[in-house]
This record gives sequence, structure tokens and C-alpha cells, in this order.
Amino acid sequence: MIIRKAVFFLGLVTILYASDDPTQNRKSSLHFTPKVINLYREKVRRMFYHAYDGYLNHAFPLDELKPITCVGQDTWGSFSLSLIDALDTLLVMGNTTEFRRAVALVLEKVRDDANVNVSVFETNIRVVGGLISAHMLAGRHKDLVADWQGYPCDGPLLKLAVKMADRLMPAFNTETGMPYGTVNLKYGVHKDETPITCTAGVGTFIIEFGTLSRLTGDDKYEKVALKALDALWSTRSPIGLVGNHINVQTGQWTATDSGIGAGVDSYFEYLAKAAYLFKRPSLMKQFHAHATAINKHVRKDDWFMWVSMAKGAVSLPIFQSLEAFWPGTLTMVGDVQDASRIMLTYSEVIRKYGFPPEFYNIHNEEPADKRAAFPLRPEMVESLMYLYRATKDETWLELGAEMVDAIESSARTKCGYATINNVKEHNIEDRMESFFLAETTKYLYLLFDTKNFIHSKGDHARILTSSKNLTCILFGGGYIFNTEAHPVDPGMLDCCSIQAKREQEVGEKEVNNGDHHEKRELTEQGGEKYYENQYGKEENLIEFEVDEKMKEEAERKRQEEEAQKKSEESRKAMDKVRQFLIKAHLKDEEKQRNGETSESAKKFMDQLLKAYPNHTSEMESLNKEALIEFEEIQHLNDIREIVRDIPIPDVFCERCCYPLHEIVDSVALRVLMADVYEYHIYPKRKVNFHHGPVCWIEETPRIEDDYKNEPPSVHTDKWKSPLYDSDMVVLSSFVGDDETEAVRKFGFNHLLAPGYRKLDRLIAGQNVATRRKKSWYYEV
Repeated sequence: MIIRKAVFFLGLVTILYASDDPTQNRKSSLHFTPKVINLYREKVRRMFYHAYDGYLNHAFPLDELKPITCVGQDTWGSFSLSLIDALDTLLVMGNTTEFRRAVALVLEKVRDDANVNVSVFETNIRVVGGLISAHMLAGRHKDLVADWQGYPCDGPLLKLAVKMADRLMPAFNTETGMPYGTVNLKYGVHKDETPITCTAGVGTFIIEFGTLSRLTGDDKYEKVALKALDALWSTRSPIGLVGNHINVQTGQWTATDSGIGAGVDSYFEYLAKAAYLFKRPSLMKQFHAHATAINKHVRKDDWFMWVSMAKGAVSLPIFQSLEAFWPGTLTMVGDVQDASRIMLTYSEVIRKYGFPPEFYNIHNEEPADKRAAFPLRPEMVESLMYLYRATKDETWLELGAEMVDAIESSARTKCGYATINNVKEHNIEDRMESFFLAETTKYLYLLFDTKNFIHSKGDHARILTSSKNLTCILFGGGYIFNTEAHPVDPGMLDCCSIQAKREQEVGEKEVNNGDHHEKRELTEQGGEKYYENQYGKEENLIEFEVDEKMKEEAERKRQEEEAQKKSEESRKAMDKVRQFLIKAHLKDEEKQRNGETSESAKKFMDQLLKAYPNHTSEMESLNKEALIEFEEIQHLNDIREIVRDIPIPDVFCERCCYPLHEIVDSVALRVLMADVYEYHIYPKRKVNFHHGPVCWIEETPRIEDDYKNEPPSVHTDKWKSPLYDSDMVVLSSFVGDDETEAVRKFGFNHLLAPGYRKLDRLIAGQNVATRRKKSWYYEV
């Protein structure tokens, strides 16, 4: 009787929650034996190398391959982007020989100071992320890092990643801490750069920048990334949604459509992943809060719409292929059953067309007009990989195999794989984006390579002793992928963080022991003498005095000029006297021949002798006046040199600059006028201005004057984020603590996936769980 009731109840549950569900499970038509799985793994390997070789043979050193015409093109900044994106894929597939050659090419060709405008978002996820991951994974092979001094916390690829990140830092110097979308690698952010940036462009830095901070010991990268996340979180709507585009200077939303697709997607992804990677419960709490709001307002059945962030009203009933990352993220945080439901819904599109189109109209069940392309995107196979790792359900292998066959059949060209221009017709266009090598082929390979080291649960771990005599356990598993599928090893972050902390403690100990050279000098010389020797005497700008050497130089020049002037005047006077005397003598001789008496020459000489003292006195007076005037001019020029160095607010203009006012000789007046214009005139008239550098009309404008290239000062109060160190979980602190107190103190439960519910155990393993009416997500 009890058995019959149990069978009846199980059947009732299946009827109520599975049979009427359009996403109920389908049995795989292909039995995936180890041989079949290995077959598809090798198919993917050949696919990668066909595309990789095509890029190197026809497109390198440009960014991407055009696979139909077999030529290259620059797209995101001329970084040899496809090669950087492919570095860690080579190691995932075990090719250390080609990896070594590719690294040499990257270090030789890639420049961080090119005069080129780049996307801050794309450069971060592809270049910075790709270099970091390649640096990390290279350590699995000792021969690859044998010459890298300081590994794992230093190395040539890491150095290049740091340089690239430093070039992006000026973008974060905004009123809100949210970054601009574009930066010039050489000059910084243009003065006329738009402050409008997409949500993902604000919230997709914490994995790469946080990793850099942990590897290098410099916290500035993690601080700016957390500040951006903090600012974004504070702008969510009352119903918990975020929009699509925001003004990074004002924090005002400029596009208020809310969803999980283009322009927003990786923000949610990074909240969950960074919570695990850096052990930050607050980030996971934010993810859960967003997920709750998404399920309530954005989700319709198992599709996700675009809605108003304020009211939740549907604005666009479209599925975007970028949204396919969501089941993978849900799987990672432990909501496997719901992720399965959503993925089975998406699978209908794959089975219908072979690929997901960029936009799919949910109501019409057709690709959206002019948005029917499939640019070889990875999001679908990314979620398939996570789901198969979590469930071992062959359904996900089957869907992955279908995509491999479809890509091979429709997208392959003689030198690569082309974008599918229309999923209904399977025609192609001439582009192969770098993420095909970084993500699509990597996730497909990992889907079918179940024993890959990326899936490690500790069996691939290695003990490494760094150059600082620090023993680390690396490559133990738990890799976190950035949104470009570049994996990060958590163990390496912990190792380098400990090393950086030890070095900091040693430095502080030296300071406290009074070992610093400057401290000894300060004691021996006294404060004023030390300061004077280090920085010189403090100059009074108002009562400026000419330097003694300048006075000596001026006096020497004056004497030279005076002597030269006297010599020239004397020569001219003597010439005139000589000519007059000659004429006088000739006249006297002529009159004497005629019997007349003449003494013209004698009289002239007498007059000349009488006039000489007066002439000498007059010349001396003129020379004194000239000397005084010269000294005044010299003094004035010296003062103006100081005045020119005082920054003033300059009005923005294209390829030009205007002085605030005519140059004056008073420093005090110039400072006063600068303050008047900066705090009163310009703000009142809403004139767009910035601080210095001073540009004068007679100077030729410089290119760098059109850019702002200062990184944010992360150690000021403005850049303090409540996310930075308030909730970081330090695992060692759990030793000896009461477990309940530790959970209360750190919120560690937010980093744990939920267990199975009782209802899950009543449903057959191959069936999908019930559609939940209420979310289990934690509330903030």
C-alpha cells in the first residue's frame, strides 16, 4: 500500500510539473561513448588549428582574419588580438611548443603606447585578461617559465598586462569612478570623449584588475574596479534593475532598458565569479539581489525580455544570443535545475537553425529582421560546458556536437571560419572574431575533454617555490573564467597576495627600526636644513628675487654690450672728426695758396676739446639709463616665468586653446583671476573647462593637451569603497572560531551553493525540476 502511494505521488509530480512543460527532457539520440566524445574533442582541436593557422598565415600581426578573402584587419587596437586571445587555448590543448613561439611574437609585436583609440572594455577582457591567463597557465610547464624571474608573481606577460592596465587607468578618473568607454593608449581620455558607457563597460573589470592587484601587490587596480561596481550598484532602480547605458560623470541612466543581454550581461557574470575568486560575500549578495529582480520583472516563463528598469514593463520581447551565458552562471552558483530548464528552452533555437541568431523574436519565433547573424559566439557552448560538468547529462553533449557539426558544415572556409550572416540561409560574411579562438573552440574542447586540467579537483596541483622562497600550491582547480574565457587560478592569487604582504611587513619593519637613510639625515641635519637641501629654499612668488647667478650673468652681458656700444660710437665719431679735419686742412691749404689766412682746422680742434667733457657726461648718463631699463626687463621676464607656471582653467576647444586673460606680471592677480573664472564665471555660464596646462596664443597646441591622462588617486577618501576590505573572507581566521560566529561575521553562506531540495529528489534524474514560483535567492 505504501509503495503504491509513493508510485502514485511520483507519477502525480511528474504529470503536474514535467509532462505539461514545453522544456521537458529529451533523450539523447546519440550515445556518447568515450570514443564518440574523443572524436568530437579531436574535431574541435582540428577546428581550432585550422582557424589559428589561417590567422597566422594570412592576418598576423593584424587583429583578426577575414576568412573568405584570407587577409587581415585591425579592429580593436592593432594588438595582434587573435594571437593574444589564443595563447591560453594553446595550453588548454597541450601545445607548449607553439605557445612558446606565440609568446615571443606577442612580446615582440605588441606595444602598449600606440597612438590608437581603444575600447576600455574590450582591451581589458581580451588583452589584459589574455595576458594574465597565459602568464598563469604557463607555470604548469617549468621549461616555459624557467627564465621568468619572480614567477608566479612576475614575468614578461604579466609585465605587459600591467602596462596595458595602466594605460586604461585614466578612464576611471571620473566623478563617479565608473570608467569612460574609450581611451587613447598614448595620450589618455580625450577632452571631448562621451561620458556615456554601457553597464557591462562599467562592471566588467574586477576579475582582471583584482587579479593584477593580487599578483603584483598593488591594490590600485582592484580599488578602481570595486569603486565602479559600488557606483553601479548604487544606481539600481527601486525594483532592483539596472539600465543599459549610464553617464559616468553624473551617474544618470541614459538608456533605461533592462535585461540580461547585450550591454549588461557580463556585469552579472562578474559579480558571481568575483565573489568566488576573491571571497567577497557582498558581491554574491548583490548578484542574488539582481537575480531575484530579474526573475520577477525580466523573466517570462523561461525567456528573458527587455523591460523598463523603473516599472518592469516589457519594451522588447527579444532573446539575444548573448543571454545564453545565464544558465552557465546559474549552474556555477548552484541553481542547476533552473539553468537546465532555461537551456532546454534555448535548445529549441539551436535545433531549429543550428546556431542561435543575434536576436530572436519570442512572439513570432523567428530571427529578428537584420539581426539574424551568428558571429560564432561562445555563450551557448559556455553554458553547455558548465551544465555537463554539473550533471553529466548527455543532452548537453548532444547539443554541443550539433553546434560543432553545424559550424564545420556552414562556416568553414579555406583559411578559417566565417560569421554566419543569416541563420535561416546559412550564408556567410568575411569576419572571424578573436573570441572564436579564445572562447568558442575552448569551451567546446573542454566540453568534450572531461579529463582536462581545467576540470581538476586537486589531482593536477603542483607545489612551486617562488624566487622569494615562498611555497605555493598552484593549479589545484577552481579556475574562474573571465568573460573572454581566460581562466584565472585562485591558488596563484593567494600565493602572490601572501608574498606581497610579507614584503610590505618587512618594509614597515625597516621604517619602524629607523633604518631609512632619509630618517637619519633628518635627525642629523634638523628639519629645516634637510628640507632646504632636498627641495631648495622656499621662494616667495609675490616678492620674487632674481637668482644671484642670473644677476652676475646679466651684469657681464651689460658690460659687454656697453663696451661694444661705446666702441662703435667712438669709431663713428672718430670717422666724422677725421673727415672734418681732412676737409678743414684742405680748405686751409687752398686759402693759404691764394695768400689768405685760414685756421679752420685749429678752431675745430679747440671746439672739440671743449665739447668732449660734456659728451662724455651725456654718454655716461645714457648708459646708466640703458642699464636700469635692461635690469627691469630682465626682472620682469624672470617674474613672468613664474607666472606662466600657474595653472588656470582652460576652455575646451577643438585642436586649440585660449588663455584665461592676457599675461600679467602679478602672481597674486593671476591666481585671483583663475579662481574667479573657475568657481564663478565658468560654472555660472556652464562653460566646459579643465585645469591646465596653460596654453598661450603664441604656442603651437600639442596633441596631449587635448587629453586627460591622469589616473585616479585611489588612496584619497573619494576612492574609498565599502566593498574594498569590509567583507573579505580570510580563510585562516576560521581556525578556532565558532562556526556560527564565522558565518555571521563574514557572510560566508553567500559563497555556498544551495543543496538539493526534497522535491528535487522525487523527480527522476533525467527530468527537469518544477518551475519555481518563489526565488530561493538571498535578499540583501
